[in-house]
Amino acid sequence: MVQSLDKKWKELLFAFSGFGPNLLMVLMGAYFTDAINPAALGQGNSFQAILSGTCFILPAVFPILYAIAKAFDGIIDIPFAHITDTLSTKWGRRRPAILVCMIPMILSFAMCWFPVFGAEDQLGNTIWITAWSLVFFATYTMCLIAFYGSLSTTCTSEPQRLRVSGYKSFFDTISYCIVYALVPVLLDAFRVHIDKFVFICLPLMLTISIPLFLIKEGEKYGYPENRGVAPKRVTFIESLKLTFKNKLFMRWVVIHCFTYIGLQMFLVAMNAMMIGGMGMDGLGMAILNTTAFAPVPIMLYLFNKVKAKKGVRFTYQSCLLSFGVAIMSFFLASKYVVGDNNQPLQFVIGSIGGICASWSIGAFFMLPLLIPSQISSVEEQLTGKNHSAMYFAAQALISSIVSAISGSFIYEMIKMLFISKDASGVVWAESFEQAAQMFGVSASRVYNLGSMLVPFIVSAACIIGFFWAFKLPKDFDHKSIALELKKHDPNLDISEFIANSDNEKEEKGEIIFVQVGLSVLSGFIFGFIWLSFLLRSVKELTGKLNRLLYWALSCFVPFASIYFTLKIHSRLQQKAEELGIKLKGSKVLYIILGVLFPILPINVIALAFLQKDINALYVKDKAFYTEAIN
Repeated sequence: MVQSLDKKWKELLFAFSGFGPNLLMVLMGAYFTDAINPAALGQGNSFQAILSGTCFILPAVFPILYAIAKAFDGIIDIPFAHITDTLSTKWGRRRPAILVCMIPMILSFAMCWFPVFGAEDQLGNTIWITAWSLVFFATYTMCLIAFYGSLSTTCTSEPQRLRVSGYKSFFDTISYCIVYALVPVLLDAFRVHIDKFVFICLPLMLTISIPLFLIKEGEKYGYPENRGVAPKRVTFIESLKLTFKNKLFMRWVVIHCFTYIGLQMFLVAMNAMMIGGMGMDGLGMAILNTTAFAPVPIMLYLFNKVKAKKGVRFTYQSCLLSFGVAIMSFFLASKYVVGDNNQPLQFVIGSIGGICASWSIGAFFMLPLLIPSQISSVEEQLTGKNHSAMYFAAQALISSIVSAISGSFIYEMIKMLFISKDASGVVWAESFEQAAQMFGVSASRVYNLGSMLVPFIVSAACIIGFFWAFKLPKDFDHKSIALELKKHDPNLDISEFIANSDNEKEEKGEIIFVQVGLSVLSGFIFGFIWLSFLLRSVKELTGKLNRLLYWALSCFVPFASIYFTLKIHSRLQQKAEELGIKLKGSKVLYIILGVLFPILPINVIALAFLQKDINALYVKDKAFYTEAIN
């Protein structure tokens, strides 16, 4: 067999293939519906909208059509999975699918963000966006399924497959960190609206072309995917029956549905809950998102430790309860509960919620890959039938339908609902200002009801999922799965799994590498960027400053950040004395934090204190010079 990934750097590059499409897909899920209908983003200018305060679609119709498009995304997974498993051309199985669908995928994604009919024709934009989203979901699905399916031929051993999967998780986590922690800061810092930012990032989609050069299949290489002992051929109908009649898999899918109801509604509504519900700006959003995503690698390490002792079921149930509690922080920290101008309390509540959620986030991303692959692997060894793509397709089908209902239909409907403490009832409106007119009150006294309902819906789904999870086996190792399958087919011989159950090993070196890499890039990447912007602000306020030297040494030399933080504090202190104000930060505080966190970018607490002092100096500085001129 021709070996495609014969070098370690090729494994890393191959895992990077899906980074661009996945990043922009996550970005679409996080920002798209609020960008074209910013009803829940609050008052004033928001760079997360294509045009602040402007709704480009029909709010009563678009959620239904978009939900259908999302469900369509799941439905086509089934036939596409079978096509990628059975396609045979002189160029191979996977490369033709990627090559044909790559350009339409990029074009259709761009068209979704371009409401060509303007704000005047909401119906035209609704049809336009729905049509292009159907094209995008179809082509995106084919590209990614072909890429995932190619793992079975490009990776020649189980250790190599584990490495590539680990690298892919590495890049997936980075995608979420960039979208939820970094993008809000960049939009505000560069004053770029979300649609322009999307077009700037569009070339990243081309990472999906990497498999075209790395996969060695087809006539030139002698159809390597067909060499060796071929598995039993599974027809499309038989594959469907084997998948949907697998009771163990279907029990998992039910639990996964409840998880996905909460997770997708949370991801879609998160920006609205922070901006409209909590009154956060881009920096505040980034800080709270960092508290949720930065600890994920550590939480995954602890998750695996707990899983080894207590099993998958117990550990996953703890994740469901943790997320159900964490999501309520968005309601408890909302302006409706804590009032206006109470951001310190909001940061405390939000940070605690974010850390609680981080225990769950990694597991929610990991188990949907782990469980279907484990089930299909054991089934193939017991029966000789290989149709693993169908398990992922079936899971994606049900997940897409659930996502369409919760994130695209229910949320899009409820986010048009508003309430006020000064007037009774609930109104349907396209903006805070319109709702204020209908209530006859000030816009500052109007609250978006939909963003406040989301935490309760998500928490309820997690609790239901917790109780349904008792139907799962204690663990999902090969022995447990084999025992479950034998319950439904007593003729299966599982003696080999029983004998080998104590000999299963993991490549700990590779796992540690991935954990360290995830920590650096998912947890620290925001700190690197934030420190750069912070130093720019210090230079503007206090004069000449060697920003590059301060940044590099603080980021990469342990404990050097203590010295440079104190230098920055001294410069800010001089400016504060000039303007007659008192800083929140202190030398003792920064020394303590510097010892606890040797590398400054991971120390978001110190950065937050410095940023708060800088913001106060900016406000006072402007007032001081305005008074002097007058």
